[in-house]
Amino acid sequence: MSEKVVKKGNEALCEAALRAGCRFFAGYPITPQTTATEYLSWRMKEVGGVFVQAESELAAINMIAGSAHAGCRSMTATSGPGLSLMTETLSVMAGTRLPTVIVDIQRAGAGIGGIQGAQGDFYMVTKTLGHGGLQGLVYAPDTIQESVDIIYEAWDIAEKYRTPVFIMTDGTMGQMMEAVEIPDFKDAPDLSDQPYVAGKRKDGRAKRLITDSPWFGSKGNANDNMEYFYAEYEKMYESWEENEVRYEEYMIDEAEYLIIAWGTSARVAKTSVKHLRNQGIKVGLLRPITLAPFPKKQIAAIDKNKIKAVLTVEMTIPSQFHHEVTRYLDKDIKVDTYRRGGGNMVLDEEIEEAVKKLM
Repeated sequence: MSEKVVKKGNEALCEAALRAGCRFFAGYPITPQTTATEYLSWRMKEVGGVFVQAESELAAINMIAGSAHAGCRSMTATSGPGLSLMTETLSVMAGTRLPTVIVDIQRAGAGIGGIQGAQGDFYMVTKTLGHGGLQGLVYAPDTIQESVDIIYEAWDIAEKYRTPVFIMTDGTMGQMMEAVEIPDFKDAPDLSDQPYVAGKRKDGRAKRLITDSPWFGSKGNANDNMEYFYAEYEKMYESWEENEVRYEEYMIDEAEYLIIAWGTSARVAKTSVKHLRNQGIKVGLLRPITLAPFPKKQIAAIDKNKIKAVLTVEMTIPSQFHHEVTRYLDKDIKVDTYRRGGGNMVLDEEIEEAVKKLM
């Protein structure tokens, strides 16, 4: 039976992960992720899993890779500086197609930066998982409930495509509390026959765990093997464009102006849309739920004969999300951006002022 509770964002997400069958967590505390690590330090043991506070983020992600090779549903959580330390292993995980889940609870700025919520990891996570140009699936919830729903199915999706899955929240969503329905426990599947899981094949021979290594291909030489495998990755990414894009249209009917935003920025923008509608201004919201694959076709389909102007909203300076939107938006549509940086929240009244300036 599902359970309705009032929970902090980080804790609700972690509880849903346990109920999805996650039985190994390795992480290193970093604000604003620390409450997730703290919660799992005692809760994971209660469900029969293993919790490890690693000596560093690099150690944590390597442990996650190892647990995936053991056939265990595992995850880690971190924030920007920690994610930077994980990039080498993320590249390995994408290249060897290991199904894992990584939660990025974003904080502000480059380097050490600040501890408040932000959205500055957009490029880092959506463009490539470390060196090599490979990708993972990336989800961006705007409520605690949606983060719970997404992580509950995240391993099913990761195992379907054999890929890392990212869930992008931020310090604001991680620390806020709201009512949420936590789903019931489900059993994790038996993954022992999967080619990436350690053990023996059905014919009794040991598995080659790095099945997509160029040294184990059949194309004659390492270069041709690598080219073949990477072309197969590209086909998989193209299939995501057709089958895995998720987005929300909010009060789009008869809209003449459109806000495009993701995560916490979109959550705040919904309030702005309601206020503007009450003032007789026909505005709507388009919210990407998947950041990779990005809803390119949906943005390209915005009709310049119906939409007079578009405003992008994000919590980072310099802009990242804004430039991704404008890549696909009709060039004849007027577009502007409203953003806050340094850990400052976007504000509904300032979004409303920005829309009125566009008018």
